Amino acid sequence: MTSKFLFVLALVAVAQPALSADKMKSCLTAIANKLDHRAAEVINHLSGPRRQLLAARSYLRSADDLADRWSWSQQQIDAYQGSHAQQQLDLEVNRVRVEFEFLNPGFTLHFNPDVRSLEVQIEHWNSNTSVAAAAEELQVSATTFLTSGAIAKASASDGCDSFAIFLVAYVPGTAATIAAPGLSSHGQMRAVDFQIVRDGQTVAATDTHDIERDWIQAGWRDKLAAAVIASGAQFVGPMEKPDEPWHYTYRGTLEDCCSVGIQSEQQ
Repeated sequence: MTSKFLFVLALVAVAQPALSADKMKSCLTAIANKLDHRAAEVINHLSGPRRQLLAARSYLRSADDLADRWSWSQQQIDAYQGSHAQQQLDLEVNRVRVEFEFLNPGFTLHFNPDVRSLEVQIEHWNSNTSVAAAAEELQVSATTFLTSGAIAKASASDGCDSFAIFLVAYVPGTAATIAAPGLSSHGQMRAVDFQIVRDGQTVAATDTHDIERDWIQAGWRDKLAAAVIASGAQFVGPMEKPDEPWHYTYRGTLEDCCSVGIQSEQQ
């Protein structure tokens, strides 16, 4: 093998990642242009192409119900404050709390009553370590896809269409522990995260690193689930994928607030 041939191979090896990155960037732009305008706008506020790509995958996979799931606008959040819907949710949480305290003397429950705004979700997405790990894994697979087989020689439009199909079908080995910004059920107050508290100190919080110790071994997963069931409150859970023993979905009615501003937001 001649030194000239080896030099050409080296140039190809160096150029291939750069070409892949350019193609990925172009396809990400093309995909964003076809998304719901709110999702496309969020992508612009995400940190780096890896996290943008991972979010774009979620938006593509949620295209059919994205409008129904999308987080409330500030107008809707304002309408929720003090509404009958908020009062009803507070009552349901209190039913669980009373039952939990009865079953576990000396302990109580805390939850964050605030709607998780889109801005907060973006901040979490840009800083969350599980998102970083999942995004890095996706980029590796995406690079392999774009640089192998017929897709590497496809036209820009055909290549990006195939890349979008790849993203929808892609199954991560490492899953992010939070939803892409705009898709969190906390954004419509459809979810409640309970924390276990004793004497003002949190003994089981919402940290995925502490699930085994604080929720499984200490028994709080089962004790919280027992209290939710015994209370008869309108919650189902806990969430299993990803594993969040503290996360319960609220099944009550929110129509009196969540309809505010929806039409203007979707136009």
